[in-house]
Amino acid sequence: MMAGTRTILSHTFLLGLLVLSSGCVVHERASEAREEGYREGYYDRDHHRYYHDHSWHECMEHDAYCR
Repeated sequence: MMAGTRTILSHTFLLGLLVLSSGCVVHERASEAREEGYREGYYDRDHHRYYHDHSWHECMEHDAYCR
């Protein structure tokens, strides 16, 4: 009797941990996802431009984003 109760309690505890841990997963919504995966300030060396405010900007002389 005691062994069965202990088994049920341990399985219930593990199931509870599983349920709580699955609630911690965060998904990005499609509208909030980064366009094409570029991050803020990304410098595209081949095209001499940088990604800022969800769009591409051409590099100017002494531009802080262009390295």
